[in-house]
Amino acid sequence: MTYNIRHGLGADGRVDLGRITAVISSYGPDIVGIQEVDINKPRSGLVDQAEALAHRLGMTASFQPCLSSEGERYGIATLSRIPIIETRHLSLPGRPKLRRSEPRCALVTRLAWPDESGSVEVINTHLSTVFRERAAQTEAIACELGGPHAIVVGDFNCTPLSRAYKQLCCGLRSATRYARTWPATLPMMPIDHILVRGLEVVRAGTWTAKPARVASDHLPLYAELAA
Repeated sequence: MTYNIRHGLGADGRVDLGRITAVISSYGPDIVGIQEVDINKPRSGLVDQAEALAHRLGMTASFQPCLSSEGERYGIATLSRIPIIETRHLSLPGRPKLRRSEPRCALVTRLAWPDESGSVEVINTHLSTVFRERAAQTEAIACELGGPHAIVVGDFNCTPLSRAYKQLCCGLRSATRYARTWPATLPMMPIDHILVRGLEVVRAGTWTAKPARVASDHLPLYAELAA
């Protein structure tokens, strides 16, 4: 699953991590890439949201900050029920002088895949809202893909028609190509994605169960995969 949780801020203006937990647990994924995660920020109650979600869901969390300031952190996290072998943090290129530019990152997690393939590489990211930055960011992510089995998830802030998306799809295929996720209340745009390599897509799509339409401004995507 991939899910931009908007630090738990729902369509009703309330921050409620319990609703995010309910949405994720209603599908019960083994791997979740989440974006817009707060740690120790006043707006979300000074909570370590990555660890709080991992504890509630019975998973292990890896967190990568994209922004840090005086003990407060904001970024992305990957939650997993599958044993984590290693993690790598990747700072993505940007153009700081551009308006609306902010630091972006990716979190690379290698998991012990439960079959003869040995492991699978999961890359979770949240790409820029500035289109002039995204192509360089997807190129940097593509350079990190090494193994035969890979999953790339996240909020790409672009559709399958964009240059950045097509660039990243070289060697990968979409599990959820035109599944619309934003805005959650009336989804019109396919800007969240799950891409795979070396894996079979059994079924995939937008997940709308439980309070998904109010828990965040994005709907989550899910994909059932097999080696």
